[in-house]
Amino acid sequence: MSMQDVYHLTGDKTVQPNQESFETAIESWLRATDEPAALERAQGIIDWMTTLYMSSSNDLAKPHTSNFYPILKYLANSCTLDGPILSEHIIQHMQSLQMQQGIDTVGPDTMCFNIVMSSWLKSGDKNAEKHITEIFDYMNKAQDLGSEDIKLDSSSYNIIISSISNSIKKNENMDIEGARRADDLLTQLETNFKEGDDTLRPDTIIYNQVIDYWAKTQPVKGHYLSAREVLDRQISMYEEFKVRKCRPDILGYTSVIAACASTPFKSDTERQNAFDLAHLTFMECSKSKYMSPNDVTYGIMLKAVGRLLPKKEDKNRYAKTLFEICCSEGYLGQMAYQRMKMCTTDKMKHQLTGGRSFEELPKEWRRNVNVRSHQQGQARRQQQSSHSGASNKHQQTQTSKRGKLRP
Repeated sequence: MSMQDVYHLTGDKTVQPNQESFETAIESWLRATDEPAALERAQGIIDWMTTLYMSSSNDLAKPHTSNFYPILKYLANSCTLDGPILSEHIIQHMQSLQMQQGIDTVGPDTMCFNIVMSSWLKSGDKNAEKHITEIFDYMNKAQDLGSEDIKLDSSSYNIIISSISNSIKKNENMDIEGARRADDLLTQLETNFKEGDDTLRPDTIIYNQVIDYWAKTQPVKGHYLSAREVLDRQISMYEEFKVRKCRPDILGYTSVIAACASTPFKSDTERQNAFDLAHLTFMECSKSKYMSPNDVTYGIMLKAVGRLLPKKEDKNRYAKTLFEICCSEGYLGQMAYQRMKMCTTDKMKHQLTGGRSFEELPKEWRRNVNVRSHQQGQARRQQQSSHSGASNKHQQTQTSKRGKLRP
């Protein structure tokens, strides 16, 4: 404000506040975590910029879309139901400045809409997927109408596919509907990327999410084949189309093995087919140059042995080899230990463990488990922090206040 006063009185351009000046002030307020009115103060700076520019008091105070990014991100990271609603109001305000006041530099762009979708995803709203889909469809329509600023990118697809997990319930129809919807979106992303849109370059996260959706549709016949089909497309995208950011990782491979292991007992042929695919998938990740099975992978593969192999001698033989490799690699976790006990005979269990409990086994056998568990714990805490819940009553009240974006 002092810089603006000096510039207004003297015309000294060396102190004239510019974009950097205003953005610094905005971000400073948003970092003031001890100030309850920080958001209002940050928004007030943009209002002041608009006034200065429209009154010809400072031509460098012309608001830009980037001025709104910190505020939208602040609201998204609040992880509250108010966040996405206020974010949509800001988008509407930006559109008003652009269309009614003629400030051409302030129109909302792809990043703005992605942040608002992310805000809905983090809000805990039970209808988040519906709101995200509305924004996604709006962006798609704007792109079809020739918008240069609003276009779907890979982040847009990541967010809408991630939102499906919140709507899937423990119900066969909901599970298969969500998995198919996610797969259709991924297919759309892949097709558009292959047709030349480099902003739609898929990544590992989006493939893992869709594989996981299919892995959880256990009652659906051949669900493990659908999970593997997505993994095969990912491998093709990485190897044939050279998309480095979608390189398959152990999470995707483990999810496919889990899908095989959860196959219902409908026929011996189905069980054998599922086991063969689980074995193939396990061997692929074991031979890979950039990944290796972890304690969960071994545990789930032992689950597949116990549930899918019909003969005791086959279970003993495969479990013995798998258990010994698991121990030598230092990935013997509780899951692998318990699954080994469930799928082997008493004689084989004693041969492998010497009759010792899990705690009595050599620590060397589980030397790598704690490292991965620590990393997973950090990831879970971050996820919980970004997906805080809220009451249904507050959801309904706040959702009713939500405005509509302009076409």
